[in-house]
Amino acid sequence: MSEESSESFWNFSVRTYRQPNVPEACLSLQNEEGVDVNMLLFCCWFSMLHGKFENGTWDQAAEFSTLWSDNVVRPLRVTRTWMKTAGCRDVRVPFDACMQFRDEVKSVEFSAEKMQQEILESLCASIEAAMVDESSLMSSAAENIHRYLLHLGVTSTAQIEDRLQTIVAAAFPQVRIEEFLQARRECGAG
Repeated sequence: MSEESSESFWNFSVRTYRQPNVPEACLSLQNEEGVDVNMLLFCCWFSMLHGKFENGTWDQAAEFSTLWSDNVVRPLRVTRTWMKTAGCRDVRVPFDACMQFRDEVKSVEFSAEKMQQEILESLCASIEAAMVDESSLMSSAAENIHRYLLHLGVTSTAQIEDRLQTIVAAAFPQVRIEEFLQARRECGAG
C-alpha cells in the first residue's frame, strides 16, 4: 500500500480521529451502540497491515478489549462524564477544583485508551505483514468491522453505515469508499 502501512496503531487512530466528522461518528457509535472505538479502529488498522483477522488474533483482541474497556476505560469515562454533568455542579463541591480533578481523570482515561491500543498492536508483533491492495483492504476492513459488530450484537442501520463510511473514508483517504460500501453489502450489511 503506502507509507501508512507501517504506521503505528496509535498514530493511525490519531490521524483518523482528527478528520472532519470522525469524532462525532465515533462518539455516536460508542454512545448509541456500545462500540469500543479503539476496537473499531483496530479492525481498520489490522486490515491495512494484515488483511482479515485470523481466529486466534481476533479472539485475543476481542477478549482483551472487552475486559479492558469494561473495567478500565468505560468506568473512567462514566466518572468524567458524571463530574461534568452533575458532580462538579453540586454546590458542596468547589467547582474549579472539581473541574481540575475531572481533567486529571480525562488524562488517565486517555492513557488507558493508549495502553489498550499498544496492547492490541502488540498482539500483531509476530504476524507477518501482508501485501494488501486497495480492493482487499476494503474487503478486509468491511469483514473485520462486520465481525466486530456481530460480536457486539449490533444490527446494521443506514445511520450506522453512514458513520462507518465516515470513519473508513478518513482512515483510508487514498481508497475509493465505494469499494468499502460494496464489501459491506457483500458481508450482509448496509
